[in-house]
Amino acid sequence: MPSESIGCREVTDRITLYLEAALSDLERERFEAHCRVCPACRARLTQTRTVVESLGRLGERSEGPTGAEKERILAVFREHGLHRPGRRPRRVPLGLAGAAVASGDHLACLWESDEEYLASFGFLAAGTGNGETCLLVGHEDDNQRAEAGLERAGLDPAAMRRQGRIHLVSGDDSIDALLEEIGERVKAAVDRGEPLVRIFGNLGWGRRGGLSERDHLRLEARVTDAIRNLPAVVMCAYDARGVTARNVHPGGLSCHPWTLHHNSLRPNDRYVPSEPFLAALEGERS
Repeated sequence: MPSESIGCREVTDRITLYLEAALSDLERERFEAHCRVCPACRARLTQTRTVVESLGRLGERSEGPTGAEKERILAVFREHGLHRPGRRPRRVPLGLAGAAVASGDHLACLWESDEEYLASFGFLAAGTGNGETCLLVGHEDDNQRAEAGLERAGLDPAAMRRQGRIHLVSGDDSIDALLEEIGERVKAAVDRGEPLVRIFGNLGWGRRGGLSERDHLRLEARVTDAIRNLPAVVMCAYDARGVTARNVHPGGLSCHPWTLHHNSLRPNDRYVPSEPFLAALEGERS
């Protein structure tokens, strides 16, 4: 290892330079040495490379964004600083409660009436006019119910599927398969020059044949890390009437940095970062 090591902050500041091969040999060696022993920085580097490589491929296609559009997308990437820690501009319209969110946000929408559930589809409707891709993540009947909600909101989900504007992701898959498909959908959207992916999680709890309660909690905890540095916003809908208090607390609250409840979006003071949350979850099983 190089004689002088560097920390996470220095790695974060140098990610773009590293990907552009603009570091000196010594700086590159120190950068790579740190990433070999730091899982968090390896993940941040992988996520940033995914976005940057996809943006770079925009210029390789005969059809697609113009030079001005490509520069706009690159400018959004630089401004939002998806590869950088810390607070990001909250300029993405949520479509609910007159609120705005930031790329990489993960929030829980706790609804208690059919009217609140239908209103939650304003999250997806807000993206349709901006050329954004929308993912519905749930079991088959949950996704069918979500599509019905979209129709009630004045949208045409069948036409959106034909246009590639909406995709259904099965909630019956394993955690790794779910995260992999979500990641592939995000990369494909970035490759097409789309500014954002909206992910509507509607998995429910206690489904026979679906994820176990423990796996559901593991998924929610991992989602926050998986999308933190990607151009995506995740909103998970919870029927607060139909799940136990134990589930609402760890799943709907502890795993989400933001909550939307009674038409109010607020930071979640009960949020627990994924590493200690998953460690505690494993401790319960042992």
